Amino acid sequence: MRPISRRFVDPELEQAFDRENFETSAGKVVRFSIPLVTVAFLLYGIHDALLVPEALRNVYIVRFGFFAPLAALTCLFVYLNRSPKLHQWVMLAFSLVINGSVLAIGALAKTPAGFFIYTSYAVVFVTLGPFIAQMNVRMQALYTIFSVILYDLLDMNLVHAPGVVRLSMNLAIFTLGTIGALSARRIEAEARRAFLQRRTIRAQMEALDRERRKSESLLLNILPARIAARLKDETNVIADEFASASVLFCDIVGFTELSARLKPEELVRGLNSIFSRFDELADTFGLEKIKTIGDAYMVAGGIPMHSDDHAVRVCQMALAMRDGLRHLSLAPGSELRVRIGIHTGPVVAGVIGKRKFIYDVWGDTVNTASRMESHGIQGAIHVSAATYEAARERFTFEPRGAMEIKGKGSMQTYLLIAPIQNETRTPMSNVP
Repeated sequence: MRPISRRFVDPELEQAFDRENFETSAGKVVRFSIPLVTVAFLLYGIHDALLVPEALRNVYIVRFGFFAPLAALTCLFVYLNRSPKLHQWVMLAFSLVINGSVLAIGALAKTPAGFFIYTSYAVVFVTLGPFIAQMNVRMQALYTIFSVILYDLLDMNLVHAPGVVRLSMNLAIFTLGTIGALSARRIEAEARRAFLQRRTIRAQMEALDRERRKSESLLLNILPARIAARLKDETNVIADEFASASVLFCDIVGFTELSARLKPEELVRGLNSIFSRFDELADTFGLEKIKTIGDAYMVAGGIPMHSDDHAVRVCQMALAMRDGLRHLSLAPGSELRVRIGIHTGPVVAGVIGKRKFIYDVWGDTVNTASRMESHGIQGAIHVSAATYEAARERFTFEPRGAMEIKGKGSMQTYLLIAPIQNETRTPMSNVP
């Protein structure tokens, strides 16, 4: 702030203060105070009839013929105006109209008692500028100076009071006007401090909100939206049972040998490119990515929101994953192939742990899907009989017959070949 005027050095900050102070304080106050003062001033016409009956006609010309129209325009202005600077000048003019009217009525009284009483009102009014009209220090100082000038002009031309009386009234107006100016300075200083505090609080709240959104964004990259919301609201372990879900495991064939030929940054960059496309496919088909383990990718359908066609959507993604890798290569001369396994059945899904937690799934369905992948064929999609039954009306399958599955015994399994007829499929190369 500037040391004397206490105005902000930054002009944009000063404009922001003027605008906010007017909208939240000054503008609201004058919309109440100015009409109230106008009504009270007009009602004082009764007082005129009692105090100065001999000059009532001229007094009413001042009060109702001069003041009333200008006050009505001022009342209209305070309800329509949105300019802080224009507000200050109009309030100065309105205050001078009030004081000029009071002093004129006192001069028209032509009696020492009447002149003294009305002049006393003017002395009081000159103190109230910062409160009734919400004038700042500069306008209050001008109000005081012009009030002294008005008094002297009326006294010299109409009243001709003794010099000592004029000097006393000048000192009274100036003294109380100075008190009003000091009050205006104090009020404005408090308003400026409050303004800076509000700006600081808003900036802190905005910073907190940005950090909150960033944290929520990071959380949503780890957990499904519904689970993230529950994690923030619940203290108990989050675990849900799903009667039917489809789980897919995908493994990049020959990745171990390929990784030995690549530099670490090339390896990570290549995996990131592949898994990022897989993530886009999961979003496209409305599936939930569970996790990656090395070069293996796990995704599930039917969780955390129940759906009837989860097996179909998982099969669609599997075909897109298989066909999309034909367009990718991690090293010159290398051909990427995947081995995919899918199983459909009941699962339990939830979040466990306190650090580095993830949304995971458990149950025999997960183990079986993993076995479908490990017992599969490179470049093929190996599915269980449960997945086949859930999706056979939408896709063509090739039976593999009964085969021994580690930890499961003999199982009837199938190879997913393609959609039936014009069934929609989204290859990875077409994912935005």
